[in-house]
Amino acid sequence: MLSFEEKRKIITRFTVLEEKPVSMKRYNYHYPASKRDKTVLVKHLHPNGNGFVYAPYLEGEEVLDKEGYVNIYEATEDKLIQLIERAITYMDSDGEAYQEGDTFVYQNDAGELLKLVFENKMWIVYAYENVEAVFKSLDQAESYLADEGFFEEQE
Repeated sequence: MLSFEEKRKIITRFTVLEEKPVSMKRYNYHYPASKRDKTVLVKHLHPNGNGFVYAPYLEGEEVLDKEGYVNIYEATEDKLIQLIERAITYMDSDGEAYQEGDTFVYQNDAGELLKLVFENKMWIVYAYENVEAVFKSLDQAESYLADEGFFEEQE
């Protein structure tokens, strides 16, 4: 687990964020260039290592609080960087959690691969170059893939 100072050092690498002290020795990190109403990207980073990153794009992938923040208490350096980068991308967008062309690869136990691609505000499942299925939401697409025995490849 990363210490408070290690997390703080990682977060401050993102020079677009502004550090602001809050109560109980905690810090918030604001993203003033946000195109959304919300500007607090990292909330309540505490000396005990606890804190939260704005991540509504996870869509239930991880435990989120009611405001769309995910806990980073046990986050690795890579995970923390990824969360912050994705939060900045999300806050730079004007309503879409994913960018056109975002692609995720899924594999089944037999080694077969399918691609899930965000195109024209839809989630499209491709088998090779052929369209397998089209969904309005990421949850629907992932449910279909799981039902078919496909799971996202881990890096």
